Amino acid sequence: MEIFGILWLEVIMRPMINSLALLYHVLFSNFGLSIIVFTVFIRIVMIPLTVRQTRQMKKMQGIQPKMKAIQEKYKGKKGDARRQMSSETMALYKEAGVSPIGCLGPMIIQMPIWIGFYRAILRTMPSTPEGMANLSGLFYAWNPAITSVPFDSQFLGISLVDLVSAVALPWNYALPVLVGASMFLQQKMTMNPTSDPRQRQTNQMMLWMMPIMFGAFTWQFPAGLAIYILFSNIVGVIIQYYVGGKQPVELFGRSFLGTEQSRAERAAQIAAEARGASKKIASSPEESDDDDQSAEVQRKDSRRSDRNRPQRSGRRTRRRRR
Repeated sequence: MEIFGILWLEVIMRPMINSLALLYHVLFSNFGLSIIVFTVFIRIVMIPLTVRQTRQMKKMQGIQPKMKAIQEKYKGKKGDARRQMSSETMALYKEAGVSPIGCLGPMIIQMPIWIGFYRAILRTMPSTPEGMANLSGLFYAWNPAITSVPFDSQFLGISLVDLVSAVALPWNYALPVLVGASMFLQQKMTMNPTSDPRQRQTNQMMLWMMPIMFGAFTWQFPAGLAIYILFSNIVGVIIQYYVGGKQPVELFGRSFLGTEQSRAERAAQIAAEARGASKKIASSPEESDDDDQSAEVQRKDSRRSDRNRPQRSGRRTRRRRR
């Protein structure tokens, strides 16, 4: 376990601390600007992952009809049939060159960054002499920022080392709301459209659950980490918009951004989905009429059978007497 601690310190913590300190030294001793520039740099480095994620999601969208056909084929079956369905699904993924984990690449990579950044903020601006002594041991020998210690943690009237819940109004409420709203917008842009009602319901649940959850978590994050997540989401939205081909964003029944072509394509897709839904609604009364007619026929046959039963029993009685 000691090797993991050394790797965590040397691969994540020390590079983050030295990067933040160097940016602080260059950017006019402003730790808030250091966090923002560091965030933009991290998102730029992750652009290849974002491009890969976008391509994977488009491929996933393309194989949705085949996946639905496989699910319908094995619907309600258990045992070997479920294993066969899994093998066919994996074969479909392999044929299309799709990895479900690949769609989560940026999120998986960002989790250790968030954790490391949380620790880096606390260790870069310690509140005790012991912490200050430990900080000097984390600097690289070439880093000139060691002369700027201790760092000023104030940014826009916020102490970046304080919890968001402890900062002054209106930031203590604004930061969680902004983090949740930016995450909602980013998820909205990266979400795969699907015709499967169950998948659509799952997507809607995740679309609202994740922003609300992270907005609530932000309340107990250091303000510096909240600013990092906020600007990471904002930069991620900008990158996703251009990487994804300037697709329109639908919010509360209206489309925003996008090009004329992408907006027209999305409008045509919505119209096609509406026509499909109307056909289902139109066909359902006919099906219910057929069901009612068949039920009425069954009831009439049952009444005839009940009327004929006494006659048949009377005939059997007369035969026995003879």
